[in-house]
Amino acid sequence: MRNEIEYGKRVRFLAGLCGLLVVCGSARAQTSPPDDDDVVLTDERLRWHLPDPDRALEVHASLKAAAGASGAESAFHSHVIELIDPVHREARMRLCLSETLHRALANNFAIRVESYNPAIDTTRVVEAEAAFDATFFLDISNAKQNVPTTSVLQGTNAQAFDIKGGIRQLLPTGMQMSTSFSTNRTWQQVDERFQSINPAYFSQFVVEFRQPLLRGFGLGFNRSQINISKNNRRISDEAFRRKVRDTLLDVETAYWRLAQSRRLVPISARLIAGYQRIYEDLWQRREFDVLPIQINETKARLEAARSDHVRVLNEVRNAEDILIALMNDPLVDLADDMELIPTDVDDARNPLTLPREQVILDRVAEVQAALDHREEIREARWRIGNARLLVGVAKNDALPRFDLVFQYAVDGLGKSADRSFDEVTKNDFHEYFVGVELELPVGNRARRAAERRARLQHAQSIAALEQLFEQVILDVNMAVRQVNTLFDVIRPNLVSLEASEDRLESIIIRAERKDFTQLSMELDAHRGLAAARQALLESLASYNVAIIEVEKAKGTLLEYNSVSLAGQLEE
Repeated sequence: MRNEIEYGKRVRFLAGLCGLLVVCGSARAQTSPPDDDDVVLTDERLRWHLPDPDRALEVHASLKAAAGASGAESAFHSHVIELIDPVHREARMRLCLSETLHRALANNFAIRVESYNPAIDTTRVVEAEAAFDATFFLDISNAKQNVPTTSVLQGTNAQAFDIKGGIRQLLPTGMQMSTSFSTNRTWQQVDERFQSINPAYFSQFVVEFRQPLLRGFGLGFNRSQINISKNNRRISDEAFRRKVRDTLLDVETAYWRLAQSRRLVPISARLIAGYQRIYEDLWQRREFDVLPIQINETKARLEAARSDHVRVLNEVRNAEDILIALMNDPLVDLADDMELIPTDVDDARNPLTLPREQVILDRVAEVQAALDHREEIREARWRIGNARLLVGVAKNDALPRFDLVFQYAVDGLGKSADRSFDEVTKNDFHEYFVGVELELPVGNRARRAAERRARLQHAQSIAALEQLFEQVILDVNMAVRQVNTLFDVIRPNLVSLEASEDRLESIIIRAERKDFTQLSMELDAHRGLAAARQALLESLASYNVAIIEVEKAKGTLLEYNSVSLAGQLEE
């Protein structure tokens, strides 16, 4: 433990020579306390306090070698190494943040599942447009009758064969247009004096137009389903972007939490080793100046620290599994016992670094960016558009049905199908039909209720957008405030950490005898130093997460990570 303290002193001394850290260890009288701004934690000191398990093993192996093969200090470092070692596995993978994000974007199952929805909704757009495609129809029937009759002009035995084919199509105005050609062959068992053509072939060419004048009329009504399907496709695009955004946030959060959980292991190991050293020292002195209550107090804290260490190791495995599950990389399986090591491009040994300067965030500008870029807002606007279209559909459905019908037919009759067709081509026999059809439900309560429901749903969608505006502003305000708060707490945590280490050093140096009060102070100092390290680690990890939370709240997380999505519909 003393070698550990000496190592920390040397690091601080070197930092002081560089002008990065001021250590006031002089006994000279001062007129005022030192300013907290004089305390600057260098990257070297940060690596000492918050090392990755790999670096912690190197440091403590070096200190063990310096302490010699035996002794309390050597045992201390051996114990630290033994407690850190379970983190390591044979299968190891180093991941920088950009590589982790790339693997997740390429393989994440949630993104893959969501990516199908835009394509699915595209098929619905085509399906809605296909309502105006022409349809070919063909009807064939054959009927035989043998019924009694009361007239010699009508045979008891008759046969009729009909064939009719044509094309029908719905036009965007709501008009239903059809054209058809039919041939009918009839034969009756009657006296030939009363029927000169038997069998008789009757052909007919028919053109029919049915134009709604109220219900079903207009381009807006008849194209509403197409427009709704296109809006739904745009909503799917935005939902896909949101899923990618949320996945990026989850991956980055998991990455930093894994880095944090790994650094909790050396902190916990040092605490246990410190307690173990005190316990062994007390045990050696149990026959002289140490009371059983002191041994029991130390033993209780030691076992509690060991229990916490088990949970810390479990948190590392959980953090690794969470990151593996988010990446869904085929090269990394959850069934594999693989150690994931977060690294950084600039420093492969320590992805957690101190922010050199505060990120300046203009809250008003960030809110405006969020209102311009948040996918949820665009989704809500498309839903309002759909609700507006449905109001128009419901209004049209509530109108009476009033249709104008026009039909024109050319007839032909002959002893054969060819002769009857020739007669049709001569255009000698015509039929014209013009009519109107009116249908008015009494009371019309069902359609009026549907119209009322559509209007209420439209008003509801507008209210939902207004609520979303407030939620987005709240998200941005909280995210910006969180970044500023976490930046502001880093320095107090830093100062607290340095003060906690100085306190522990002072207690150990002045501990000539271990009475109960002195022992409690030393145990509390060990716990306080570990807690200060954990607090600084939490603030650094949370600060990195808070930065991306701001980008998520603004809706610009994809642009922040240089991610672009192709194949989306334009507004």
